[in-house]
Amino acid sequence: MTTPSRDPLLAVARIMLALARGVLAFAAGAITLAIPALIVMRTKVLEQVSVANTPPGAIWAIVALMVFAAIAALLGFLFFRHLSRIVASVGEGDPFVPVNAERLQAIGWITVAIQILGIPVMGVARWIDTVTDHVDATAQLSLSGILLAVILFVLARVFREGARMRAELDGTV
Repeated sequence: MTTPSRDPLLAVARIMLALARGVLAFAAGAITLAIPALIVMRTKVLEQVSVANTPPGAIWAIVALMVFAAIAALLGFLFFRHLSRIVASVGEGDPFVPVNAERLQAIGWITVAIQILGIPVMGVARWIDTVTDHVDATAQLSLSGILLAVILFVLARVFREGARMRAELDGTV
């Protein structure tokens, strides 16, 4: 174990990650609170979007998109919470610990979950696109998101192996 780091880059990373967690927590909460309000006020909402010749059933598509957005914000919060804990362990001088391998693997699965969440979002977006005028609702899977998940799973294995090798080395000294 080494001494804690005073690296200014880590300090900036901590601040940015805390800010990201705060924004995502706020977004998840705000969207979650807005969903029942949208359902209660659906007639007023539909009047506002009637310019696009939106059918009355579109309110449920909007609610579905809001639910997906709240889930995505929560997943993003969890992603950045795990990443914050990894950054903290780097700052403490001990990043190659088994728990960081678990955290990287969890981040990988969160990334996969976000990609899977995109599938129903694409379906709802396509439906909205077909039933409305002047609304371009599109969504697609992200190849970079899939690549990120693969990289995270590989890094999790690297960290797991690094922690194992260090434990083995510590046992021989």
